[in-house]
Amino acid sequence: MAIGTDSTIHFFGTQDSVDDGSTSAISNTAFSVAADITDWTNDDDAPLATFVLKFQYPSGTIVADGIHLFAKLNNIDSTNDEDVPSASYPHHYLGTFVTDGGLSATVDQYIGLGPVALPNQYTSQSYSFYIQNDTNVTVSASWTLKITPMTLGPHA
Repeated sequence: MAIGTDSTIHFFGTQDSVDDGSTSAISNTAFSVAADITDWTNDDDAPLATFVLKFQYPSGTIVADGIHLFAKLNNIDSTNDEDVPSASYPHHYLGTFVTDGGLSATVDQYIGLGPVALPNQYTSQSYSFYIQNDTNVTVSASWTLKITPMTLGPHA
């Protein structure tokens, strides 16, 4: 079936890395740290995004729970940012990368998430994204997180 003119379709921006390129290990129930993250600016004012997480774990049995994704909004009042997400401040939860209990240790795992709504507060919103490990094992260092902005629009 062909998609008709003016039907709503997905439009995707350019995929960007939002990790700093040298991420640290994340213990079970812990959050990634600010040093692992680079800020991302929503230059397109996209209302949605998709994410890809690549990770490994050294050993143990992973549980089919997941790795949770959170956003911190930057510059929401002049140059003032929100607090970093934590167990006591899990604000702006975006979703969970659902893990598989049958995954093999020491092999790269790739999990997609989205589309998810971005909590834009102003044009060209700046974000910092954090993940929380809830897999029952340590996520090894060198994980990566990528974002692709997305919107809906008419098919030509």
